[in-house]
Amino acid sequence: MMHKICPRCGSRKVKWIIPQNWSQWVCYDCDYTGPVIEGNDDLAEEIHENYLKSKNKKNKND
Repeated sequence: MMHKICPRCGSRKVKWIIPQNWSQWVCYDCDYTGPVIEGNDDLAEEIHENYLKSKNKKNKND
């Protein structure tokens, strides 16, 4: 099944914030704002894993 997901973190907790502009969505997990993508659970999981890896690398560099 296809869902709208955040392209940054893979979350399905996204909401359309500006009805006049179809591409403005917000992610409630990572605060991303912009266009979302449609994908299945496998894609969302892959994006989420990559997001966590990049977040961990950033924290180690700080």
